Amino acid sequence: MIETRARVIETGNGIAFVEAEQQSGCGHCDPVKGCGKSSLSKLFCSKPRRFEVIDPVGTKIGDEVSIGVREGALLKSSVAVYLVPMALLVAGAFIGNVVGRGDGASVFGGAVGLAFGFFWARRYNAVNRGNTHFQPFIVKRLF
Repeated sequence: MIETRARVIETGNGIAFVEAEQQSGCGHCDPVKGCGKSSLSKLFCSKPRRFEVIDPVGTKIGDEVSIGVREGALLKSSVAVYLVPMALLVAGAFIGNVVGRGDGASVFGGAVGLAFGFFWARRYNAVNRGNTHFQPFIVKRLF
């Protein structure tokens, strides 16, 4: 399970809205000697992110909590959003090259494959929107 800290800003009916601060990838950034990712992150993502999460522990506004996402859900979602569209892009470009015998046909085939990949990912998201397996949830109250 992948977890992060957040603060509850709204609750009701087994659902809570939380705000999570944007963190650096490794959590060990030194602003002076570091790689600079932290500075870029602050430049483009300075606002806290707001999420709707399942609240099985009954939190109150202002509680600091640990929220989690199942690793399997994250892996499946990543495959749906990244791998499938890219695979269809490559397959479309290959088919376009074989059928059309040229660069233009490859580009067209790749574009069609990528469009089908995006359509499939959007449909996958719509079908699984209500599935609680894919939704983040509050693991525990921290204080």
